[in-house]
Amino acid sequence: MTTILELPLHPLAVHAPIILVALLVLLGAAYLLVPPLRQRIGWAAAILVLLAPASAYGSIFSGQQFADFTYGPGEWPDAVQQHHDYAYWLLWTLVALVPVWFLFAGLDRGRRAALLRGGDAPKPAPAEDGATAPAGGDDPAATGRKVIMLILGAIALALLGLAAWWLFQTGHTGADMVWGGVVES
Repeated sequence: MTTILELPLHPLAVHAPIILVALLVLLGAAYLLVPPLRQRIGWAAAILVLLAPASAYGSIFSGQQFADFTYGPGEWPDAVQQHHDYAYWLLWTLVALVPVWFLFAGLDRGRRAALLRGGDAPKPAPAEDGATAPAGGDDPAATGRKVIMLILGAIALALLGLAAWWLFQTGHTGADMVWGGVVES
């Protein structure tokens, strides 16, 4: 079992995903729902998208070592197994978020570049009767990009919500074991 200063690593390591996933959920929701903030918090959110699953994996790895040391390999109580399963669901939810996130961010970058060129802005054209008729910009990908961004954004938001749920479940079962006396060693 991995230790730091003769303390098991797992109780120390679990704090990283708690903080990183919670920050990811908050910054990620802000990034997805408030477009003017995207340029300011995009890099921080992208770093969290990569660090959160790494921290969850580190906690799972140290938790498996801790459980094997405490109970023996394959001898885990049901509460420990449930805690482990929730952690794996959290990990896979975070892993699924990575490609969705970077696809959305790439499309958003393309959208901003098109806006800078003036390609996404509608250009009014005078109609025959003197009224102004709306006409599309010169960016042919604008409509498709918006639709795909809407779909990817909804998926990313759902994955963020799911990650928050699995984080809560994992932390709650872990806290029950430590403070609620669910598992006796």
